[in-house]
Amino acid sequence: MTIEAPKLDYGQAEIGAFLEGARNGQFNFDPNAVTQMVGVYDSLLAVLTTVRERVKEVTDAKGFGGFQSAQELQTGFGGKATEGVAVIDQLIVGVLDLQEAYLRSAQKIAEIDELSQKRIRLAAEGIGA
Repeated sequence: MTIEAPKLDYGQAEIGAFLEGARNGQFNFDPNAVTQMVGVYDSLLAVLTTVRERVKEVTDAKGFGGFQSAQELQTGFGGKATEGVAVIDQLIVGVLDLQEAYLRSAQKIAEIDELSQKRIRLAAEGIGA
């Protein structure tokens, strides 16, 4: 069974416009302020990643019993958990986009490269792929 993730509007259009502007050099932020902002987003990523792992653990929950209704409940519960993971993945991608936009606005090339590596690692886990 394939679960389609609900689409969450967390400001993707605005984040996309900010990222595009940063890529085009329209913004120029103080590097120290950007370092602090990226740190805030790193903390948010840590929380989202932890929550994602906890929710992912229950996508294949067991122990609901053998009755048909219990099996349906188990399937529904697992489906909701899978949807939750997909929504968290959307938020993680948004945070990564914000980090990139800020880093680009301060021309922090080494950090942008590190972020690209992080995106690759997360894509290997199915996040943002």
